[in-house]
Amino acid sequence: MKIETLNPIKILIYGDERIDFIQNIITNDILNDSKSLYSYILTPQGKILFEIQINFMNDYLEIICSNDQSDLFSYFEKYAKLSDISLQKFRLDIANYGEDYFLNSLKMGRLDTNFLPHSTLIPSEVHDEYINYQKGCFVGQEVVSRIKHRQLQKRIFSFLKKLIKIH
Repeated sequence: MKIETLNPIKILIYGDERIDFIQNIITNDILNDSKSLYSYILTPQGKILFEIQINFMNDYLEIICSNDQSDLFSYFEKYAKLSDISLQKFRLDIANYGEDYFLNSLKMGRLDTNFLPHSTLIPSEVHDEYINYQKGCFVGQEVVSRIKHRQLQKRIFSFLKKLIKIH
Protein backbone atom coordinates (compact mmCIF):
# COMPACT_ATOMS: atom_id res chain seq x y z
CA MET A 1 0.00 0.00 0.00
CA LYS A 2 1.37 3.38 -0.97
CA ILE A 3 0.08 6.48 0.77
CA GLU A 4 0.36 9.46 -1.57
CA THR A 5 -0.38 12.40 0.74
CA LEU A 6 0.88 11.49 4.18
CA ASN A 7 0.53 14.62 6.29
CA PRO A 8 -0.05 13.99 10.03
CA ILE A 9 -0.77 17.13 12.06
CA LYS A 10 -1.61 18.29 15.56
CA ILE A 11 -3.70 21.40 16.21
CA LEU A 12 -3.92 23.02 19.63
CA ILE A 13 -7.04 25.01 20.46
CA TYR A 14 -6.80 27.62 23.22
CA GLY A 15 -9.41 29.97 24.63
CA ASP A 16 -12.47 30.10 26.82
CA GLU A 17 -14.77 28.96 23.99
CA ARG A 18 -12.63 25.97 22.89
CA ILE A 19 -15.16 23.36 24.09
CA ASP A 20 -18.14 25.05 22.43
CA PHE A 21 -16.11 25.63 19.28
CA ILE A 22 -15.23 21.98 18.75
CA GLN A 23 -18.57 20.66 20.06
CA ASN A 24 -20.40 22.43 17.22
CA ILE A 25 -18.17 20.90 14.53
CA ILE A 26 -17.66 17.25 15.52
CA THR A 27 -20.01 14.25 15.43
CA ASN A 28 -19.22 12.94 18.92
CA ASP A 29 -20.09 14.56 22.25
CA ILE A 30 -17.10 16.32 23.80
CA LEU A 31 -19.00 16.71 27.06
CA ASN A 32 -18.86 12.97 27.87
CA ASP A 33 -16.10 13.43 30.49
CA SER A 34 -13.40 11.36 28.80
CA LYS A 35 -9.74 12.33 28.46
CA SER A 36 -9.55 11.32 24.80
CA LEU A 37 -12.19 11.03 22.11
CA TYR A 38 -12.39 10.02 18.45
CA SER A 39 -14.78 11.84 16.20
CA TYR A 40 -15.55 12.84 12.63
CA ILE A 41 -15.94 16.15 10.90
CA LEU A 42 -18.40 15.78 8.03
CA THR A 43 -19.34 17.50 4.80
CA PRO A 44 -22.85 19.00 4.58
CA GLN A 45 -23.80 15.83 2.65
CA GLY A 46 -22.87 13.68 5.69
CA LYS A 47 -19.65 12.24 4.22
CA ILE A 48 -16.47 11.94 6.30
CA LEU A 49 -14.11 14.85 5.72
CA PHE A 50 -11.77 14.33 8.70
CA GLU A 51 -11.32 11.70 11.38
CA ILE A 52 -9.76 13.24 14.47
CA GLN A 53 -8.62 12.32 17.94
CA ILE A 54 -9.27 14.93 20.62
CA ASN A 55 -7.14 14.96 23.77
CA PHE A 56 -8.23 17.13 26.67
CA MET A 57 -5.47 19.10 28.35
CA ASN A 58 -5.81 21.61 31.20
CA ASP A 59 -5.76 24.81 29.14
CA TYR A 60 -6.28 23.58 25.59
CA LEU A 61 -7.57 20.85 23.32
CA GLU A 62 -5.16 18.77 21.25
CA ILE A 63 -6.54 17.62 17.90
CA ILE A 64 -4.66 14.87 16.05
CA CYS A 65 -5.31 14.17 12.37
CA SER A 66 -3.25 11.21 11.16
CA ASN A 67 -3.33 12.26 7.50
CA ASP A 68 -4.55 15.78 6.77
CA GLN A 69 -5.61 15.53 3.12
CA SER A 70 -8.12 18.39 3.18
CA ASP A 71 -6.42 21.08 5.31
CA LEU A 72 -8.06 20.78 8.72
CA PHE A 73 -6.34 23.92 10.00
CA SER A 74 -7.96 26.11 7.31
CA TYR A 75 -11.30 24.46 8.04
CA PHE A 76 -10.95 25.38 11.73
CA GLU A 77 -9.80 28.92 10.88
CA LYS A 78 -13.08 29.62 9.07
CA TYR A 79 -15.07 28.83 12.19
CA ALA A 80 -12.53 30.30 14.63
CA LYS A 81 -13.37 33.82 13.47
CA LEU A 82 -16.73 33.41 15.20
CA SER A 83 -15.26 32.24 18.52
CA ASP A 84 -12.88 33.46 21.20
CA ILE A 85 -10.17 30.88 20.50
CA SER A 86 -6.68 30.67 19.05
CA LEU A 87 -5.16 27.86 17.00
CA GLN A 88 -1.65 26.49 16.62
CA LYS A 89 -0.63 23.90 14.04
CA PHE A 90 2.24 21.43 14.26
CA ARG A 91 3.42 18.77 11.84
CA LEU A 92 3.86 15.32 13.31
CA ASP A 93 6.57 12.81 12.48
CA ILE A 94 5.58 10.97 9.30
CA ALA A 95 7.37 7.83 10.51
CA ASN A 96 4.67 7.30 13.16
CA TYR A 97 1.81 7.30 10.63
CA GLY A 98 2.93 5.13 7.74
CA GLU A 99 1.87 1.73 6.52
CA ASP A 100 2.61 0.04 9.86
CA TYR A 101 0.32 2.48 11.68
CA PHE A 102 -2.48 1.82 9.18
CA LEU A 103 -2.10 -1.97 9.33
CA ASN A 104 -1.89 -2.00 13.14
CA SER A 105 -5.10 0.03 13.26
CA LEU A 106 -6.78 -2.54 11.03
CA LYS A 107 -5.57 -5.38 13.25
CA MET A 108 -7.20 -3.64 16.23
CA GLY A 109 -10.44 -3.37 14.25
CA ARG A 110 -10.09 0.34 13.60
CA LEU A 111 -10.10 1.79 10.09
CA ASP A 112 -8.46 5.23 9.93
CA THR A 113 -10.48 6.99 7.24
CA ASN A 114 -7.86 9.72 6.87
CA PHE A 115 -5.97 7.31 4.60
CA LEU A 116 -8.92 6.78 2.23
CA PRO A 117 -10.28 9.17 -0.43
CA HIS A 118 -12.29 11.76 1.46
CA SER A 119 -15.94 12.54 1.07
CA THR A 120 -16.81 9.05 -0.14
CA LEU A 121 -17.86 7.34 3.11
CA ILE A 122 -20.65 7.95 5.59
CA PRO A 123 -19.81 7.47 9.28
CA SER A 124 -22.12 4.49 9.85
CA GLU A 125 -20.15 2.59 7.20
CA VAL A 126 -17.00 2.81 9.30
CA HIS A 127 -17.23 3.66 13.04
CA ASP A 128 -20.74 4.27 14.27
CA GLU A 129 -19.35 4.83 17.79
CA TYR A 130 -17.70 8.07 16.62
CA ILE A 131 -21.15 9.65 16.40
CA ASN A 132 -23.44 10.69 19.21
CA TYR A 133 -26.94 10.70 17.75
CA GLN A 134 -28.36 12.39 20.86
CA LYS A 135 -25.98 15.36 20.69
CA GLY A 136 -27.56 17.25 17.80
CA CYS A 137 -26.10 20.09 15.75
CA PHE A 138 -23.05 19.36 13.65
CA VAL A 139 -22.38 19.72 9.94
CA GLY A 140 -24.01 16.84 8.07
CA GLN A 141 -26.16 15.84 11.05
CA GLU A 142 -29.47 15.76 9.18
CA VAL A 143 -28.20 13.25 6.62
CA VAL A 144 -26.46 11.05 9.22
CA SER A 145 -29.55 11.00 11.47
CA ARG A 146 -31.81 10.13 8.54
CA ILE A 147 -29.58 7.21 7.61
CA LYS A 148 -29.47 5.99 11.21
CA HIS A 149 -33.19 6.21 11.76
CA ARG A 150 -34.00 4.48 8.50
CA GLN A 151 -31.48 1.81 9.52
CA LEU A 152 -29.91 1.65 6.10
CA GLN A 153 -27.62 -1.32 5.70
CA LYS A 154 -23.89 -0.69 6.05
CA ARG A 155 -21.71 -1.43 3.06
CA ILE A 156 -19.00 -4.02 3.58
CA PHE A 157 -15.80 -3.02 1.82
CA SER A 158 -14.25 -5.90 -0.06
CA PHE A 159 -10.86 -4.20 -0.02
CA LEU A 160 -11.00 -4.05 3.78
CA LYS A 161 -11.73 -7.76 3.96
CA LYS A 162 -8.81 -8.43 1.65
CA LEU A 163 -6.47 -6.28 3.75
CA ILE A 164 -7.44 -8.08 6.93
CA LYS A 165 -6.95 -11.50 5.29
CA ILE A 166 -3.55 -10.51 3.90
CA HIS A 167 -2.19 -9.30 7.23
